[in-house]
Amino acid sequence: MIREWDIKRTTFSLADFLSWQRAGSLELSPSFQRRSVWTKAQKSYFVDTVYRGLPVPIIFVRERTDVETLSTVREVIDGQQRLRTMLAFVDPKCLADAADADNFTVQKKHNKDLQGKLFSTLGADAKKRILSYQLSTHVLPNDTSDSEVLSIFARMNSTGSKLNEQELRNAEYFGEFKIASYDTAFANLNRWRSWKLFSEQDMARMKEVEFTSLLFILIMNGIFERTQSLINRFYKLHDDNFDDWDRVIKEFNRVMDAIEDAFGDGLRSTVYSNTAMFLQLFHLIRRLENAGISLTHARIRRILDVGDQIKDRSGLPENVLVALASRFNRLSNQQIVSDYIFNHASK
Repeated sequence: MIREWDIKRTTFSLADFLSWQRAGSLELSPSFQRRSVWTKAQKSYFVDTVYRGLPVPIIFVRERTDVETLSTVREVIDGQQRLRTMLAFVDPKCLADAADADNFTVQKKHNKDLQGKLFSTLGADAKKRILSYQLSTHVLPNDTSDSEVLSIFARMNSTGSKLNEQELRNAEYFGEFKIASYDTAFANLNRWRSWKLFSEQDMARMKEVEFTSLLFILIMNGIFERTQSLINRFYKLHDDNFDDWDRVIKEFNRVMDAIEDAFGDGLRSTVYSNTAMFLQLFHLIRRLENAGISLTHARIRRILDVGDQIKDRSGLPENVLVALASRFNRLSNQQIVSDYIFNHASK
């Protein structure tokens, strides 16, 4: 017989969880729960998320009633690391098994107002904002067994999709290159939609963030061999310190503005609404600018005309046709197409 679940869906404030932890009625690490593995950077990022009032994943707990003491214990089934992070930030002494990883403060790259400050030194408004943060919580019934808990989460995970490369980067990196990529991608959300570069499903899977990272790398290094390992290398290299942040974002915005001014919503009906060709267009605008060539109406028309050639595969030299038909992420193929477009546009 299939069991019908009576799961209580509610919210508790962070202050509620803190009170239960201090009273000994919160069990953060049941035998089947994963141990704490978050880095200090991840914890800093999460505190900033709570401080800003942004949503976080649902917490799952199981209530256990001790008939001898007439007390209720709440076991954290899913959400241990989120709760432990916030409890360690607010009151590390409430964690009996506190370790060095629990001794952290918010980093400057995540929140300049909170950087380096202990919770005890924050102003009253900031403390209230954090303690009153509401955590969506699902409470499993008292009679839920360990095997049933594992079965529930197996069912939840069976309907999910395998994480793509950008989703994995999102879980691994919490530094300046990631923050710059995400903030800039989100700031250009209307453009991605207007130009039809990404579907809503693409953006739900962070494709526009990965593409923003690619454009950053293009600004920093020029045309490059587009591989996931190279993107990973830039995230790792610039995780602690992204020295080029201001210059890269300034140039990114300047080129994006130029594309919008020149092509507007009409870009969506051209070959440049393909991400590989948009990258070529982005690179072209920079090449023209660096060569001191202005983006006149006639030149815009030539860019559209060569785009039609590429879209229709008509009137193109043999080497360009081969480059387009081959692995287009290869550096040599991208350079062939880039030079062909530039030579036509710069006439």
